Amino acid sequence: MNLSDYIKSYFQKVGWIPPVINLVCIISPIVFLKNSSFSEKEKILLYLSIIAFIYLVNYVSFILFLTKKILPEEEIRSKMRKRYRKGDDRMQSYLFPLPLNDENYEIYGRTLTYNPIGGDFYNFLTDLQGNYWIGIGDSVGHGYLAGIFSMMIFQNMSLLVKQDLSPYEVIEQINKDLLKRTEQNPKISSNLYATFLLIKIDKDGNLEHSGLHPSFVIHQKKTGKNKIIETDGKFISITMNSTLKNVRGKSKFQLESGDIVFCFTDGLYEQKNNGNLYFGESLFQFLNEIPKNDLSKIADALFTEILKHTGGKIQDDMTILMIRKK
Repeated sequence: MNLSDYIKSYFQKVGWIPPVINLVCIISPIVFLKNSSFSEKEKILLYLSIIAFIYLVNYVSFILFLTKKILPEEEIRSKMRKRYRKGDDRMQSYLFPLPLNDENYEIYGRTLTYNPIGGDFYNFLTDLQGNYWIGIGDSVGHGYLAGIFSMMIFQNMSLLVKQDLSPYEVIEQINKDLLKRTEQNPKISSNLYATFLLIKIDKDGNLEHSGLHPSFVIHQKKTGKNKIIETDGKFISITMNSTLKNVRGKSKFQLESGDIVFCFTDGLYEQKNNGNLYFGESLFQFLNEIPKNDLSKIADALFTEILKHTGGKIQDDMTILMIRKK
């Protein structure tokens, strides 16, 4: 709505009373001053003062009207902005793979981004040999740039796992591609990076992983216990890996029937409540206590618990990715 529309709306709202009052206020001083003993100069000054006062009253009333009209629209826009802070799942809906449930594995992911486009991502697919590849990552920052960087990794992973490489070699190739792109396109910031965990599992449960990312958790069905697994490898980056020492780059272990792998981005740990307390260790307590029958219900319950902790808002993208061996 433009200014002329607001003016029309104003006069439709106030009706004929203010124009009549204005007319009376303009004519009355003329009659009064005409019969007064003031000099001509004084009459002119007094009349101009009265006109200025009438103008000021009209201006203030119109501004107050505009405030009442515009503020509700600002409140609506503010609510829309706050809605995104409650989490947005459009990246998952449009881009990330649908849950997988076959004779070997059940794989389920869930993500909420701080903005409609975020830096968290996950991917899973199979190669020509029947191996399962699962990746989860978190690009630095929020918004479109982080999302574009994540999609670059997402796309490269989808292409490279078809080439009979190890997880470590796939990450190396992604970094080589990033370096090449940065050299050819100076607009790409060399400060962009992502944490990334890449897992390769065969149908028998032989698991190999590589990449620097927050630790993940293995729930061992036989013992009923959860085990924290540290990650080892490299960032997706052209600058941050030079400072890393003693990088082994790959680790292996065996998944037994019923075991579950829980992978996360750091947003799950770092959600804060009004008292500035992180969700943090509550994540591991949650995993100890939650029934392990249904992966989707685990994700539902976890995200509900986090939003309860934060008061319904999130401060960062957050993602969980789960793999159950059948």
